[in-house]
Amino acid sequence: MRASKIYSMKNKIVAFTLTGVMVAASLSSFSQDNKKVEKARANEVEAKKDLMEAKQDLREAKNDSAEDYLKFKKESEMKIQENQARINELKEKRRAEANDVNDDYNKKIMAIEEKNNKLRVKMQDADNTKTSNWSSFKREFNHDSHEIGQAFKNIGVNNEK
Repeated sequence: MRASKIYSMKNKIVAFTLTGVMVAASLSSFSQDNKKVEKARANEVEAKKDLMEAKQDLREAKNDSAEDYLKFKKESEMKIQENQARINELKEKRRAEANDVNDDYNKKIMAIEEKNNKLRVKMQDADNTKTSNWSSFKREFNHDSHEIGQAFKNIGVNNEK
């Protein structure tokens, strides 16, 4: 009987030891899982923070773009109006000098006026320009506006020699 008691006691000790090892192993794995969960939560919080910053940056960029557009549009409309005033002055000057009516001069004035009207239409259609194409639009518009300015300078120049 004693042998069976010792055997039973050994079984209990082995079972208790195995249970202890299993508990320790599961606690260790829970600890690792908790660390992974904490790390994932920290990453999630950081990702949300980055997303909020990106949204704020986008809002600011849109506001800057809208402000840039409105400023450019106002300046462009003023240039177009100034061009039209100069065109009207040139027409009046030519009418006052009716003695030397020059068809070439009148054609130049009409060509400048046509370019200025195209600029006006282009600026009115700028509302439909995509943000990604805005810098290209501005560059082309400024180039066309500069050409009109050069045409004003060259209007009185006789290129025939």
